[in-house]
Amino acid sequence: MRSGKYHRDLALSRIIKSKKAKTSFPLLGLLLLAGQAQAVNEFELKQEEFGEWTAYFNASYTRNVYSESAFDAYRAYSLDARVDYNSDWGSVLLTFGGEKETLHGRESSFFDPLLEYRTPLYSLTDTLSLKGSVGVYLPAAHYTKLDRLEYAPRVAAYLFYRPEGNFSFYLSPRYRYNAYKYKTAGERVLIEHQVDLVADAYWQFASNWYLDISGRYRMSKNYRGRRMDDQFTFAQELGWMPAESWTLAIGHNNSGRFYHPELGPSEGFELYDKRSSTFYFSVTKYL
Repeated sequence: MRSGKYHRDLALSRIIKSKKAKTSFPLLGLLLLAGQAQAVNEFELKQEEFGEWTAYFNASYTRNVYSESAFDAYRAYSLDARVDYNSDWGSVLLTFGGEKETLHGRESSFFDPLLEYRTPLYSLTDTLSLKGSVGVYLPAAHYTKLDRLEYAPRVAAYLFYRPEGNFSFYLSPRYRYNAYKYKTAGERVLIEHQVDLVADAYWQFASNWYLDISGRYRMSKNYRGRRMDDQFTFAQELGWMPAESWTLAIGHNNSGRFYHPELGPSEGFELYDKRSSTFYFSVTKYL
């Protein structure tokens, strides 16, 4: 049975999208670029057969706790998909999707698609394995196109730890370079360099149930070399796999930023914060 692990990055990024409902326009492009929803399979618990095509489709509903009449209310439906081709030289992946908000401006937007190559999985020990990745984001989201993003190459590594039992862990450092046509958008200086450190713990505690806890620490600099505030995102997901090719999941995520002397005091970080927490329900179909 598949692990239901095709959409960890999607969970991590929903919190960024939810801030659109309560953020002034000059920050929207920055927030959206910082957290594009991309459904990427980080845990590959079994090797696919070479020459095999695989895919998934995911539909989700995301909301926060504010009433629909509140200015800060956020409700959205999203669809995303990924297509993989696996070979002895690695795999090629294409991830794409979009969302539709149901409140306020009722905005619709695509996500920036990610075209990616991943190396074969290299075994370091019986429990440790390593995989590399190189890819590029292409502009499709509303605000990345407004900011004139031309492309955004990304390199990453995935260190997997799979002890005996039903636990799996991974650590993934990632670097992304944003190539904009211009260095500014209005009064904003755009983000040039972005470094993420993602960690994930997965526990399949029953034959059809799993619990996933993930976190992301983000550092970035703009085109003038200024260090932006560091951000942290924390997500929890409970999933049920009623059949081999289906996964149903509910989850929560929240984020905050840390103190930076040039930017002022920290907003703080809590597991739950009414102002920034979102909850979601998702259905995933694997092909």
